[in-house]
Amino acid sequence: MVNPGPGTSRYLSLVTQLLITAMENNVYLLATSLFAALVGAVLGLVLLGLRHGLGRTAPTGAASGSRLLIWAGASLLMWLGLTAALAAAGQLQDFEARPPLLMLLLPVPLVAAVLLARSAAVGRLLDALSPAGLIYLQSMRIVVELVLWLLFLAGVVPRQMTFEGLNWDVLTGLTAPVVAYFCFTRPRWPWQVALGWNIVGLALLVNIVAVAMLSTPMPFRQFMNEPANTVIAHFPMVWLPVFIVPVAYTLHVLSIRQLWRRAQAASRQTSAPVTSASSTLSASAKGA
Repeated sequence: MVNPGPGTSRYLSLVTQLLITAMENNVYLLATSLFAALVGAVLGLVLLGLRHGLGRTAPTGAASGSRLLIWAGASLLMWLGLTAALAAAGQLQDFEARPPLLMLLLPVPLVAAVLLARSAAVGRLLDALSPAGLIYLQSMRIVVELVLWLLFLAGVVPRQMTFEGLNWDVLTGLTAPVVAYFCFTRPRWPWQVALGWNIVGLALLVNIVAVAMLSTPMPFRQFMNEPANTVIAHFPMVWLPVFIVPVAYTLHVLSIRQLWRRAQAASRQTSAPVTSASSTLSASAKGA
């Protein structure tokens, strides 16, 4: 048996390392390409749902609805373009800044979600939308978890941010079509199931957001295993915290508001005949 010399061993080690690097690069490219496609699909579906709702609720007809749709689409595209440009220029990668620029961007969609949740116009829009649609769209989280797992295989995301670690958000994505179907498409379950599902989905989302934040190279970091969570400062993964996550929690909040409005409307309709009958009896008694 011939033993390889030192030169041969070094050559084999170099070749192996090059193959591993090439495989990781390919996995990273696959993950980021899949994620970019997901962002485009989610953006299109959000605008499609908005168009449907505005077509039924625009106060002054189709022209008003079209203007609102264009304004919403332009605002989202500008936000995506701004964050992509900052990430591509490397402006978000300084985690030692106080505070990091990325952290200043995160409250923007949160404030927008709060304003939407409190808007009377959005309430009327929700009345025109199918409750199933807001839940079906949450199945996008299956793709998000697949992307995070691929990024873990590529060596750029820590294990705790995947379903192999502390990220159970994939359960929301897997159950979303089931809940939407049996609560609204082919109603077999009460609406309270969807309400509970939204609450649990929000909790799972808060969990992974907390894990991700505690994995970043900042003073409050708790997960010290490498790699640190820095991929969110790069294009296109910056769209995960500034677009996909906000879409997910906004859908939950709007779905909860929609379900509550529908329950209140149903309650009023149920009590209306009783009130009418009581008024009739009172009027009869006074006449007697």
